[in-house]
Amino acid sequence: MKKLIYIFITALMLSSLSCKDYLDVSSPSSVDQNFVFTTPDEAFKVMAGCYEIWRNCNNGLFYDVQVVGSDAESHPETYDAQTRHIPEGLYAAELTIDYANSLNAFAAFYQVANRANIIMGQIAAIEDYKTAKAANKVTAWTQLYGEAATFRASAYHELIRYFGDVPHYTEAIYGTDQVEGAKCVSRDLIYDEEIANLKSAETLMYRLGEGGINAERFSRTFAQGLIARMALHAGGYGLRRTDFDYGTVTFTQLGTVQWNAKYVRRADYKKYYDIAKIYLDACMANPGTATLITTDNRGAGFDNPFQRNFQYNMDLQVSPESLFEIAETQAQFSERPYAFGRPSDGGGSNAYPCKSYGQSRMYPAFYYGDFDPKDIRRDVTTTVTSNSGACVEKLISFVPGSRTNGGLPNNKWDESRMAKPYTTAQRMSGVNWPIMRMADVVLMMAEVSAELGDEARAKTELTKVRSRAFFPIDRTDKVTNYIAGLSGDALKEAILQERKLEFAGEGLRRYDLIRTGKMPEKIKQVRDLQIAMVNGLKAKGFFTFPNGNTISSFVWVKNVNMNDLGVAKMLTTQCLVAETDPTYPVRFPSWRGQCDLWSSSGFTNLTGNRNLAIQGLFRYIDPASAEAKALEAAGYKKTAWASNILANEAQYTTNIFKGYTDAYYAAGTPPRYLFAMPSETISKSKGLITNGYGFPQQ
Repeated sequence: MKKLIYIFITALMLSSLSCKDYLDVSSPSSVDQNFVFTTPDEAFKVMAGCYEIWRNCNNGLFYDVQVVGSDAESHPETYDAQTRHIPEGLYAAELTIDYANSLNAFAAFYQVANRANIIMGQIAAIEDYKTAKAANKVTAWTQLYGEAATFRASAYHELIRYFGDVPHYTEAIYGTDQVEGAKCVSRDLIYDEEIANLKSAETLMYRLGEGGINAERFSRTFAQGLIARMALHAGGYGLRRTDFDYGTVTFTQLGTVQWNAKYVRRADYKKYYDIAKIYLDACMANPGTATLITTDNRGAGFDNPFQRNFQYNMDLQVSPESLFEIAETQAQFSERPYAFGRPSDGGGSNAYPCKSYGQSRMYPAFYYGDFDPKDIRRDVTTTVTSNSGACVEKLISFVPGSRTNGGLPNNKWDESRMAKPYTTAQRMSGVNWPIMRMADVVLMMAEVSAELGDEARAKTELTKVRSRAFFPIDRTDKVTNYIAGLSGDALKEAILQERKLEFAGEGLRRYDLIRTGKMPEKIKQVRDLQIAMVNGLKAKGFFTFPNGNTISSFVWVKNVNMNDLGVAKMLTTQCLVAETDPTYPVRFPSWRGQCDLWSSSGFTNLTGNRNLAIQGLFRYIDPASAEAKALEAAGYKKTAWASNILANEAQYTTNIFKGYTDAYYAAGTPPRYLFAMPSETISKSKGLITNGYGFPQQ
């Protein structure tokens, strides 16, 4: 992301309609602004500029904290290797007030919000828009107005999540005189106004599939889902300042006060759940072309509708499950799968595949301990192998680092699985960034229904998502019987856990924990479980989690050619064979392997020992046993697995949320998950805007 050095006011000034990449116009202060609004097509050129800014404005903080900072998701490097681990881990040390990624995001979100205000203001004055609005008729003009409203709501939603209470503008800013006297506004007022504005605008937007709108543009379908998402945050727990006036709003508090801040939610929070229910109902009743994918249409061997969703992304197609995806194109900077997918040790260009860093990793306790062994989402979500960069599969290492090192990677996106892999250069795959999919809508409805006392509806919605995670033969036990016994807090916890299993690696879990008030206890739980795992490995060489999965210090691996095993493809799909099948060690875990289309370094299609057979991944094999000796005689090599966790113990225990210690948990200390507003925002406000939460003012 291009580094921005703009202060808050400058960011507002630069958010004018002048964007030479999209419009051949000067600043609106020196030309007739109505020029760009002569037709909807001309106006969309301005809107396209908003989409381009939006494509990048949240990327840095998503990378830093959102996709890594939960009880499921982690980073690959040592804690001390990257400054970004400080806010991710809730501030074991202080961070500069002008930390680059938060500074950039702050400016970019305001830039988007101000562009949206300009667009809404201009469209509101157009007669065709007024006529359509009076007639309650959806047109290109009302759709564009709704997109602008969605941009502004999205921008302020992100500003609140990252910075807390911030300045709020609902009119276009053209000069510094308009921001003089600006103050921070209560997040309650911001959420109320943005939700109200979006509620008014969404009724005149096209649903997905109407008016040529797909999930790469904001639609009525997404706007309704966004209203629900914002309402759950508005009614959820959050870190609030004790030195700030929240008016007549009263709160329910968790824990104690620290850093002049408290962890609270509104006492009247259920009114926001009521709002969420209305808009989730509307979204689900008529979602346009969006749907929850429940069947896999690819034929025998695939059989995984959950993976089917992500394969659309990798085929450079918009998924029918998506309500909104940030559009990417090949040969343009993009992070999937480079940062948020299966890693590769390849070079920066002309490799198979090119380098994939692998920022998005999963805790061993999540992979081994959270997933039911029969849950077919596990292997789609997390993999145990990487790409070599030269068409060879490699075992992931728990040694901190990147690429093949760094622990268990996100597997939802994999350059190997792309229909048309881009091997020219790294970070340019063109894979879209999914922002909301129908599974999120369904599970939000389950959560809302449980909170409002409609447990039957909550169970119905939970069943929809959980059912596709298991084969039909397992659903009676794993879905029907499991859900039937749930009620009260246990049902709410099961829904939250389902969201963890469903969305790991997609950046939802951290804020799910924050808004539900669960962040402190879940930090404590994952740290304790990983400490127990380490102690078990030290004592016995293995540790068995409550679900029956076992992680061991060593596994046995060998490179094989799947063609020699009678399997025509080097890429594995869903493993449906018995453990006694000779192909099982190379097909299980599923969804790994190498692209069948590549040829490089002497490897051609269906030749070479490009795949990895693995033994002992989920059960203990005693290195001194006859089984181990037989495996070694058959060409398998004893290979370090969890022993590398022991060699890097702090990485997997005490450094987990290093800034939120056990002592903090015992004392009820609130989680300090926010960022400071930039120094020049503070200094130029003449004392009217200040940082809270213990952050510095300069």
